[in-house]
Amino acid sequence: MVIDRFDRVTEAQRECLRLVLTRRNSKEIAQELGISSHTVDKRLERAIATLGSTSRFDAARMLGDYERASGTYEPFVYQSPDIVPPAQSDMVGVSEELAQGGGSQAARAAWLPIRSRGGRYNTLSLWQRLAWIGLIPVALAVAVGMLGFGLSVAGKFFRLFASVLS
Repeated sequence: MVIDRFDRVTEAQRECLRLVLTRRNSKEIAQELGISSHTVDKRLERAIATLGSTSRFDAARMLGDYERASGTYEPFVYQSPDIVPPAQSDMVGVSEELAQGGGSQAARAAWLPIRSRGGRYNTLSLWQRLAWIGLIPVALAVAVGMLGFGLSVAGKFFRLFASVLS
C-alpha cells in the first residue's frame, strides 16, 4: 500500500525531503539542520529506497503530494534560499559602522570581493564589483612595477657593492 510507504519514512527523513523541495543541496540542508552532509545523504538515500523513487527530487515531490493530500503538513510558500531576510543580512548598517570607523569583521569584509565565512555568495553590488574589476588590474600593474623597480635598485646596489670589493 502507498500509505504504508509514507508511514515508514522517519521524521528526520521527512525534514530532509521537505528541504529538498525548497531546492537546497545536501550542504545547505546539513547547515540548516545542524548535521553533516553525509548524514543528509544517508537520510535521503533511505527515504528514496523506502518510497521506491528514482531520485531525491522525485521522493521529495512524492512526499509533498502525500502530505498536501492528507493535510498532515502545510508547506510554506517557496522562497529562494538566495534571499536573506533583512534581520540576518550582513549588509544591515554596514555604511553607518564603516563611516564611524568601527564595525564588525563581517561589515568590513562586505566590501571585499570574497564571500564571507558561512555565506553562500559575496554581497557586493554591481558597482562594487565593477570597481573591483578595474581596481585589481591597476593594483597588479603597480605591484609589478614596484617589483621591477626593486629588482633594478637591487641590481645597481650589487654592482656598486661588487665594484667596491674589487
